[in-house]
Amino acid sequence: MLVKWNISKSRVHVILRDNASNMKKAMDEMGVSSLGCFAHSLQLVVHEGLLSQRSVSDALANCRKIIGHFKHSPLATTCLEDIQRDLKMPTKRLLQDVAMRWNSTFYMVESLLEQKWLISAYGADHDLPATLKANQWALLEKTVIVLAPFDEVTKQISSSTSSVAEVIPSVTVLKRLLARQSQEDTGIKTMKTTLLEAIQKRFAIIEEQP
Repeated sequence: MLVKWNISKSRVHVILRDNASNMKKAMDEMGVSSLGCFAHSLQLVVHEGLLSQRSVSDALANCRKIIGHFKHSPLATTCLEDIQRDLKMPTKRLLQDVAMRWNSTFYMVESLLEQKWLISAYGADHDLPATLKANQWALLEKTVIVLAPFDEVTKQISSSTSSVAEVIPSVTVLKRLLARQSQEDTGIKTMKTTLLEAIQKRFAIIEEQP
């Protein structure tokens, strides 16, 4: 591609790539500087964290079943919208997460928490494939608080004006937030620890990279 566009390697400052080993090897063999996608690395970090805490992954599985119920049933969706109107709330659809986008899980949980009482009202008169117990709702609230800074960083570094200079401060902030211990961490301690360890591992040498 460089040859096709008549770009000499001496003019290449850095090539941004995904984190696949074959892509990294290709850049090394071509003899150009390259950096892996920061947003993709964050995706992998959060994925590890969510899977590490069984109670959190179980709660998320129930979230997906509940949302799937409304996604596959126009009648159920209509009933939920009727409840929203009766309670004078805006008619909003529940959001389904996508495996390749970690922040879609964050938005999924946010949308469920926002409509917690509506879903409970619906469940009082209709069958749901899964329900969330009080402790699971509390767990989801804590999960959203922990993941909110990751969402903020992802938005920031995905903007058209972001630069690679934002990587180090972003990682530093995330590490400091995750290192803080609180009495509110009950039920998510393993997740926070795993997130911190994953960040330390995946960004171990960022301060040494030119």
